[in-house]
Amino acid sequence: MYAIEQIKEYLKPEGRIVLSNLKKEIKMIGEQVQDDEIVENAGIAVRGLGGLKQYLAVLTSNRLLTTDKQKNFLSYDLDKISNINFNKKLTTTEMGFTYDNEEHTLSFNNVDLSLAFLSEIQNALGILPPVQEETEKRQIVRVMKPIKMNLEILNGKDLLKGQGSNFKLSQTKPGYIDISVNSGEPETLNLIKWERVENIQKSAFDIAGWSLIGSTFGNAGSIAGAMGANIGKDKSMATLFLKRENDEKVPLVIKCDKKDLEKLSLLIVAENDHEVEIPQPVVQNQISAADEILKFKQLLDDGILLKRNSILKRNSY
Repeated sequence: MYAIEQIKEYLKPEGRIVLSNLKKEIKMIGEQVQDDEIVENAGIAVRGLGGLKQYLAVLTSNRLLTTDKQKNFLSYDLDKISNINFNKKLTTTEMGFTYDNEEHTLSFNNVDLSLAFLSEIQNALGILPPVQEETEKRQIVRVMKPIKMNLEILNGKDLLKGQGSNFKLSQTKPGYIDISVNSGEPETLNLIKWERVENIQKSAFDIAGWSLIGSTFGNAGSIAGAMGANIGKDKSMATLFLKRENDEKVPLVIKCDKKDLEKLSLLIVAENDHEVEIPQPVVQNQISAADEILKFKQLLDDGILLKRNSILKRNSY
């Protein structure tokens, strides 16, 4: 199952021993991830004296998943979690929250991976990290949740910085998106536009025409072939037109379903990179040289020009 592989990918930095010890929990929780959910991150929670007992915690786009002491599956809907607080101690950080009118606590060791997982939870819950205070008990301020989604890239992954197969997109600032590879440091790119691919062959040539200006993305035929091979009954294609600060273009062809298209529709593109049509000035009453000649000829034929010249001559005498 794809969710199980994603969880393992997030836990790889913990080492093989941790993966082996939590093998059953990884499988159990991975099988509970629904088709419309995205695995955002996975971490190791601790319990017991000294935090020696480890267990799995998984964050999806909709829920926080973990187990109890008896290794029974637990699920918390993110939109039902309230009264969140973080209490940093000497070796652990506790996350306290209310769910179904009951108080719950999750503890994590103060190591980089665990703190990164807690930060991911804060983002998912729409929590703005507080200004550093002397007190360990932190007050929480809620803000708008960022847009996040996993990417299944069909073409263009070689243009991204970093090697891997797990790609994640997020937008927290209008006009910019962050793309991370295998949970690495995200790269910030300018979002020029995105387009849903309706006509595979036509869109492929449009994409190639755009990309060949500033990057080596591949020819239209290979792009169209990849699209045709990967398109499915409930799947669609979209193209993200991205740009780095040095104007290097980074087009990505991605596979997406209805949920992904809904998230793409919420992305805000860069205003300063829109193509603006410059209106041409409209010249009114424009008269050509030929028109002028015809006008004088008509005056001559009507005798008006001749009479006027005669009057001018008499006045000169």
